[in-house]
Amino acid sequence: MSEFRHVPDDALILGWDFSTGGVKCLAFTVDGRVAAEVRFPNDLWTADGVSELNLFQLEGHARASVRAIKGALDETEYAESSWVAGGISATHHTASRVDEHANPIRRAICWNDQTLATYHAEGLKRLGGMSRVRELIGGPWAERYSLSHLVKDEANLTDEQWQKTVRVLSHGSLAAGYLTGNFSSTSVSSAASTGIMDLRTNSWVRGMLDAIASPEYRELAWSQLPTIIPGDEPDQELCESITLNAMLLENQRPLFFPTLDDQAAGLVGGGATDAGHVAIILGNSAVVNSSADFIPVKTNLDIMKLNWGPYLWMRCYSNGAQFLDPIVGAKPNWHSLETEARKVPAGCDGVSVMPFLLSEPSIGVSKPSVVWSREPESIGVKVRAAFEAIAYLIALAVKEHEAAGQAITRVSVSGGIAKSDLMCEILASVLNRPLERLESDEGPALGAAVAALWGLESYRRREAGDPEPCAIADAVRQMVRFRERVVPREDWAVSYAQGLDAFRRKLAEL
Repeated sequence: MSEFRHVPDDALILGWDFSTGGVKCLAFTVDGRVAAEVRFPNDLWTADGVSELNLFQLEGHARASVRAIKGALDETEYAESSWVAGGISATHHTASRVDEHANPIRRAICWNDQTLATYHAEGLKRLGGMSRVRELIGGPWAERYSLSHLVKDEANLTDEQWQKTVRVLSHGSLAAGYLTGNFSSTSVSSAASTGIMDLRTNSWVRGMLDAIASPEYRELAWSQLPTIIPGDEPDQELCESITLNAMLLENQRPLFFPTLDDQAAGLVGGGATDAGHVAIILGNSAVVNSSADFIPVKTNLDIMKLNWGPYLWMRCYSNGAQFLDPIVGAKPNWHSLETEARKVPAGCDGVSVMPFLLSEPSIGVSKPSVVWSREPESIGVKVRAAFEAIAYLIALAVKEHEAAGQAITRVSVSGGIAKSDLMCEILASVLNRPLERLESDEGPALGAAVAALWGLESYRRREAGDPEPCAIADAVRQMVRFRERVVPREDWAVSYAQGLDAFRRKLAEL
């Protein structure tokens, strides 16, 4: 039974995950069980190094997902249950422009766009360097942050396109807009991913727009920023047109709460709410996030802000499943692949790979570089070496968090690659730490639902005059479930300590 006083025990919380790879909508019970789920693939523009998403596709996915989840729930015992709240996770740093009718000015530029480095360098020079950025917003501005998109827009959009833009919005805020009709607000989490928000005050910083050369375009950009609202302040209900289109009952019209970037959603979906909690997300990207109560003084980690107050420290690698997919194929038989990979000893008898299908500027890899120490003899060797390479990348990021002052007390793991028992055993042994493994493989969607449950309970307590605050950790205890933890294998840990040192040396040579 739920301990939440203002949310019915039989209610459903919807969690959306809008990623670069696809869109998912999951209906969760208040105790974290999945009642139904639907999925749609994305079709991105990737020619010439870009990574872009058509907003007409995003709008279509938003509307279609409601129809589809309604149909999926109609086949279950939850057909007439109340959809009390909805939460959204979406890719960090992805953003676009819309006009007065919420139609796109251009496609959304995704976080992994390979063309942004030049524009980021130009904007950083105009601002006076990263030290000036830290003075203005309290943390770094990395090249994939959406301020880089504005610098790119100055070089690529027409004056008419700048003038017609009414809002510049993140991926999640756009998805929320298409679901609710509200395109005027954004969350702390989303705003923190732009490089324009002061992490200390949760407010826009006009001075960061000096990255744009034109004073006129700076003024336009300033007027096009949405209002930043707290995480427990509802955006709006599901809009009427979608409600009618999906033939929903009145109690199936959820109240939406401010969006989370996928990193924040993965953090809370992994149960990482306290300082020292680390959440590893092994999806298309490979990410190490931690929750912290301070901004580190010296670090190259991305620093963002969570909707419920603390800071999020992040190292995000583009080369997660995107590196692994070409190795295992489009429809891998994971049981067969793992069986073969388990026959291979830790360290693969010296076979290793540098896993950079895409560049990784955050660690000095400026161009793609997939380099094998020698040609693998079998698919088992290839898969195990690829798993080990991803684990080494993760280990470097964990060490960065520790070097920045994080005292790590718990590590959780989720995401598509985390479905692999072998991958989790390798990662635990490389880190030489136990891993808390989620029951749910859908960390970001679950995290979005957790945040929505917290937001709804907090909002309803205020409405009812209930003085006791609701903490995000209360929602985590309510919805997040873990499997048996994964412990390091001592016989592998020694080999992997040596392998990590060798990986670090090879990385320095790239």
